[in-house]
Amino acid sequence: MKERPKNLWKYIDTKKYKYQYHATIPTTNLTNELNDDDEKIVYMYDLEKRKQVYGICGECNEPGTGRRWYQPCNAKRFKENFKNWTSGNKDIDEFIQQSQLNTVYYRNCLEWIPYENFQNITYMAEGGFSKIYSAERLEGHIKYWNIEDQK
Repeated sequence: MKERPKNLWKYIDTKKYKYQYHATIPTTNLTNELNDDDEKIVYMYDLEKRKQVYGICGECNEPGTGRRWYQPCNAKRFKENFKNWTSGNKDIDEFIQQSQLNTVYYRNCLEWIPYENFQNITYMAEGGFSKIYSAERLEGHIKYWNIEDQK
């Protein structure tokens, strides 16, 4: 039986490492002359640093882009799930979807949370054109994808 891949995550001391949570994935052919596309290229040093700091994805073998976050694989999973939710507003859906496809760190990930996934909803105040409520979410926010559990 084939062994399931595992994320090669390295726990890091964030006080020791001061490294960006974002890196841009290459979008140009590296054999071409470097020009304005320089900004879009992740240099080998940056890739190696990301491997050291964030580990390697057990599925695609790409370096992480944030703590336990592997942007290419997570974008693929988000895209597969687009058909399973809607806010009811096409513009909002597209905004959330684009955010999910481009998220390189879990704290920057937008999610649509249906009303029924909240509890202890409490009216707080009214201001301008809206009412403000406080609520607790039944499930926590997305932090990472667990390859072993597939969730």
